[in-house]
Amino acid sequence: MCNTMKKLVCLISIITIFSCSAKGQTGNKNREQLKEYFLCCCIYHGFNNTGIAELDNSKSIYFDILQYKLPAMQKVDSLAKAFVNSMEVSGYEKRKTRGIIILSIEEYKSKKLDTFIRTLDKYILKE
Repeated sequence: MCNTMKKLVCLISIITIFSCSAKGQTGNKNREQLKEYFLCCCIYHGFNNTGIAELDNSKSIYFDILQYKLPAMQKVDSLAKAFVNSMEVSGYEKRKTRGIIILSIEEYKSKKLDTFIRTLDKYILKE
């Protein structure tokens, strides 16, 4: 496995570990986990030709721990896919590559994503 893929798998694993500790909590924790799922989906869609699905099962773990109904996760996954597909060559470097991770992290921190995630509160599962 190449060094970049090892770093990517490590990043996803760290995100997953932190999110597992919040299982079963409501409100802001649910929203944060759904935002983390967005970031995870961005990475999966951004690196789908690398075999990441065989190397990492974070999307499945989020599917198990998220306290949302399926439509919320589908909407987040669709948003992440559209976001990654809309990316152009990164302004951070002079090579002809996309800064998938850095741009996804910026979007993860955005007010726009916060607002979108709040609209999905109607899909939170009741405990």
